[in-house]
Amino acid sequence: MDENRAQAYLQLIHTLLNCPNGEEPQILQDNSELLDRGFLETCELVASTLAEQGGENGANFLRNLASQLWQFIDMNDDEDSNNSESENFQEYANFFLELLRAEQDINSDIAVVYPMLEQRQHLLNARFAEILQEVTQKLIDGENSETISSIISLIENLSVHISDFPSGNRANNIEIAITGYQIVLNNREPGSEKWTQTQNNLAIAYNNRINQF
Repeated sequence: MDENRAQAYLQLIHTLLNCPNGEEPQILQDNSELLDRGFLETCELVASTLAEQGGENGANFLRNLASQLWQFIDMNDDEDSNNSESENFQEYANFFLELLRAEQDINSDIAVVYPMLEQRQHLLNARFAEILQEVTQKLIDGENSETISSIISLIENLSVHISDFPSGNRANNIEIAITGYQIVLNNREPGSEKWTQTQNNLAIAYNNRINQF
């Protein structure tokens, strides 16, 4: 790997790890020429180093980012004609990952989450619900039970916030929340206290869905 390019990868990773929430998509877009397999391999190496040093949040962020970008790169390699669809997927996936990171970093504070939803409420639609499922599966594949439980809890918190979000298309928000709750239920022990809590949230969402018609 060219030394200058390797340094550029490390600088981009440093910028992403230290930027304010919400700026990641613009940073990635501004540095799109660096988003290749070499960058993803560097993300994996830095994530391993951070994890060994106790920086789990940064390590998880990089691994999540890398797991999504791997798919984007594979899609581009296999089907150049689908570039626009890949970019569309990336926009939604990045937004979802930003929201999860916010849920984790600020302990599910709606004062932070709601403005993020407000800014990009146009992405809260059926496509977001589809990508929610796709990205979640990639996030939890091969992970241990503790990590999966942590990710699932963040998704439930996010689903509650989207369900209660007062702006945007109410019907779309509820559909996204229903998808989120179903994902959570599929990854929790049936009959457990948390499983029952999610069932209740899902029942409320279904009731609100009916009230939309």
